[in-house]
Amino acid sequence: MPHPTFRAPPHARLLPSAPLLLAMAGPALAADPPDIVATAPVVLAPVTVEARQWKEDVQRTPGSVDVLTPLELDNPLSGLPAAIAKRTPNVQIEQSTVQTRIVLRGMTSANTALQDPLGFFVNDVALPHGATQAPRLPDPAALEVLKGPQGSLYGRNTEAGAIKAVTADPDWTSSGWGSLYTGFQDGPDGWRPTVTAAGRVSGPLKEDSLAGSLAFRAEDARGTGLNRFDGSKNGTETGRWTLSGGLEARPDDDTDIRLKSVVERAELGKARMRYLSGPYATGRFITNYNTPSWDDSTSAVQSLRIDHRGDGFDLTSVTGWTHYKRDFQMDLDGSPLATLPTLSTHRDDALSQEIRLTSADPQARLRWLAGFYAHREWTDLDFKIGTPRVRRETTIDQTGLAGFGQVEVGLTDALRFGLGGRLEWIGQSGYQTLSSPAGRSAYGQDLHHTTLLPRVSLSYEAGPDATVYASYARGYLPGGYNYGTAVNRGTLTYAPEYSWTAEAGVKGRFAAGRGEAGLAVFHTRTTDKQIVDLVPGGTQKVSNAAEAEIVGAELSLTGRLSAHWTLFGSGGLQRAKATSYTVNVSRNGALVPADLSGNRLPMAAHATYALGVGYDEGERGWFGQVGVNGSGPYHFDSENTLRQSAFALVDAQVGYRFAAVELGVWASNLFNRNVYARAVRAPLGVLAEDGAAREVGLRVKAVW
Repeated sequence: MPHPTFRAPPHARLLPSAPLLLAMAGPALAADPPDIVATAPVVLAPVTVEARQWKEDVQRTPGSVDVLTPLELDNPLSGLPAAIAKRTPNVQIEQSTVQTRIVLRGMTSANTALQDPLGFFVNDVALPHGATQAPRLPDPAALEVLKGPQGSLYGRNTEAGAIKAVTADPDWTSSGWGSLYTGFQDGPDGWRPTVTAAGRVSGPLKEDSLAGSLAFRAEDARGTGLNRFDGSKNGTETGRWTLSGGLEARPDDDTDIRLKSVVERAELGKARMRYLSGPYATGRFITNYNTPSWDDSTSAVQSLRIDHRGDGFDLTSVTGWTHYKRDFQMDLDGSPLATLPTLSTHRDDALSQEIRLTSADPQARLRWLAGFYAHREWTDLDFKIGTPRVRRETTIDQTGLAGFGQVEVGLTDALRFGLGGRLEWIGQSGYQTLSSPAGRSAYGQDLHHTTLLPRVSLSYEAGPDATVYASYARGYLPGGYNYGTAVNRGTLTYAPEYSWTAEAGVKGRFAAGRGEAGLAVFHTRTTDKQIVDLVPGGTQKVSNAAEAEIVGAELSLTGRLSAHWTLFGSGGLQRAKATSYTVNVSRNGALVPADLSGNRLPMAAHATYALGVGYDEGERGWFGQVGVNGSGPYHFDSENTLRQSAFALVDAQVGYRFAAVELGVWASNLFNRNVYARAVRAPLGVLAEDGAAREVGLRVKAVW
């Protein structure tokens, strides 16, 4: 199979050094006036996080935490989830028509599984299907990327880490803003238009006691697709709107109540996969579908958070409700052959309640936290595939209960010891009805498991600006149901997978607060890994039949070069491989065992990097940014036959602020590199989905 190959042109090979050259030239090109130098703080502002469910400086957290600020997120080059890979090392993003997943430190789930090892939280509420159901936030306040197992505090689906996204709190003074992005994407037959509008209003509703906010985001893009079969150009179109609202009440001086709601509707074209090989091979963005293909979804996240400051403790209550509904129709084989389309209807609703008690004094020698969590989840799937038609109707009811806590004690003024843990019970009841020309059958099975998730840490403050730490934690991914290919009770379910991760690192500030840096090394060993296997009859099942090991290192750096210039960069190295992995594979129409031990894990590059420089004159004046993020090669499949070559993507923007109005021009994927979003092997050849095209645009924003 011819692997996707990318050869960088000579000018692209010089791009990684461009930000450094710009940074060194900054003081000479734009010397700050003497009065600005004397008054403007040339230091990085402290960053407060809630990674451990209490507020603290990110430099004191004994673990790897990357933070994207509102300024970084309010940027046409920083849309989620792609922005995470631009700032966080050892990350790969799959944003395809099949699923959205963020592969952190080489850990991912079985293909198309309902659960993901990287947890995704919006306004403190867990999303059961992770990044796939995450909405685009029109008013982001912050985004925290927590690396390594987070189960001791966050529970299920956080084996690799967690992403915490928060929308902005309502303002207590009247404010508002509006923005408009107009862009063009470089398609196979010319440039295609795209428009994104967003805005927000906020202010007090009742003096000193109630404030509210309302934000929106609307996106419309023609897409870059061209269908050879009928000449249509709507197969990759995007229509998406998002509403975000919030209310904040202060009934007394010690209580804050925040109600937040995010609702998103997306209507997408689903004719995006094309053949790289075989009789139906086509060029970039050109498909050959004979069936209309579309993908409609609705995602809603409701959060009610109550914070009460008591006598010596803080009480936090978070009540959450999530709703996710997805319907799609897709050409079965991506070709003009006469086949029935694949149809899917998926609905998921979840209710959750969490209560936490936390010690009130952040400077105390002993800090503690205790909490309780409960959730109920209802999932219904109706999946039709094949010619002749095979239909699977699956219902899953899930209940979860957990108690958790952590303590951190100062053994000395500089040495701190932390111990945390969570005891979690999950019960699931699944039932499936299988209908095919051969007949109809029904079967079900219950799953129950109780898991202890401990975490221990040790940190040492080596001076006022540096922290050395080490941690050891257990992670797990719950068992689940094979909704797409099960044929009987024996192939319907699979068990949890487990892992242990050790991490050590150092992080801190330097150059009198003008720079921050962090270095971490980690080792993860996974057992009972969930994998897709073939069984006689051509059916797939999910088995707990593999073990894996991941070893890696990460470096991050941010620095203020002057009052206007900022440098940022990150780099990651990892070796992620299967240590024990035997499955059945199809060879020449027959099932044969294959030993995949020693193979790389999917979507786990040996190296990733990002480097950029920004310039900003503040409320009035010029601003700009240029950055490059890249990756070494990686594979899409466990057999290591479908390979994405190394790549580097370059983004840039420049603009000017006229007090309350901002104008800017920007370009993403400046040199139009094709990074595949997904690739699979099919009977007619290799199917792949092209990644984002080059896009250039104009942005206008007004603030009042």
